[in-house]
Amino acid sequence: MTAIDAFPVTTPTETAPAPPARAAARSARAPRAHQHDPLHDAVRDEAHGSTHDPSLDHGSPEHAGRLAAARAQVAARYGVSPRRADTAAPQVSATVAAAADLPRSVLDVQLGHRSVRRFLPGPLAPSVLPTLVAAAQSAPTTSNLQLWSVVAITDTARLARVAELSGQQEHVRDAPLLLVWVADVARVRTLAERRNTAVHATGYLETTVTAYLDAALAAQNAMVAAESLGLGTVYLGGVRDRPEALAAELRLPRGTAPVVGLVVGRPDPAARPGRVKPRLPQAVVLHHETYDTARQLRPLAAYERRMTDFYREEGMDGGWIGRTLTRLRGPGSLRGRERLRSALATLGLPSW
Repeated sequence: MTAIDAFPVTTPTETAPAPPARAAARSARAPRAHQHDPLHDAVRDEAHGSTHDPSLDHGSPEHAGRLAAARAQVAARYGVSPRRADTAAPQVSATVAAAADLPRSVLDVQLGHRSVRRFLPGPLAPSVLPTLVAAAQSAPTTSNLQLWSVVAITDTARLARVAELSGQQEHVRDAPLLLVWVADVARVRTLAERRNTAVHATGYLETTVTAYLDAALAAQNAMVAAESLGLGTVYLGGVRDRPEALAAELRLPRGTAPVVGLVVGRPDPAARPGRVKPRLPQAVVLHHETYDTARQLRPLAAYERRMTDFYREEGMDGGWIGRTLTRLRGPGSLRGRERLRSALATLGLPSW
């Protein structure tokens, strides 16, 4: 028996399990219709159009098999028995089982990524958040330290305040869900204090970088998961514009710092769809055995021509090189993020 088996987890979306007799009586009295999740319909529609698939019917052998396999997968991720999977990660197993029928591969989702900044109104399905967190927790983490946390924001007043602190971007105000990914050594320091143990290494740059990497990897996993479910996303680097003020707004403890935000929602079909933005040729970013500066120049010139045309079609002037040099020309171009080192020290991450 694991720790989570011994101590039932209570979450905002699921109460602790009732004793067996009471649970059976409750099931007999109450229909299961309230457990319906519209995300499953969206997943099914994407996979089959409007065609009904009997294999996805609740109670069918096919559905039962998919759900059992999904529960085993979730259980393995959290180190619990399959019967505890829905307690460890509420609603995730059902979402994974439904998503198994999607035709898009991981590579298809990754190569088709584009930023979405216009979303339909209304909240997301309840299963979205725990599913994205489960995907995030499946990302690699240095030495299993798991030096990250995430703050989920849906309150419209708080979204407006976060938008004010993060570059005044309108899509943040209108977001149905904003996830702020946090570098977090506060958890380890709390554990060390309870055991009267020193963890001086949490103040070094290496640990700060590790926490930032952990948070970024988790965020990317969540982004791919969201887009695989047909949702739209866009990253928000503006959470680093005024990190101390944002930390106060989110009540982050000392030893934590916002790394990046991720806006998630249902894309507005009436909005102009974003285009897939061309990336640098592999001949520029891929080096064999040793780094080769000269070899990049010709493919860079070709890329500059492509991006000049791309930006022109988007109604913007210039190319990639000019935009990149302008963005990095000096402290003022960083929009306050040039203070990051001192901000980290204020937040309890001195990064020696």
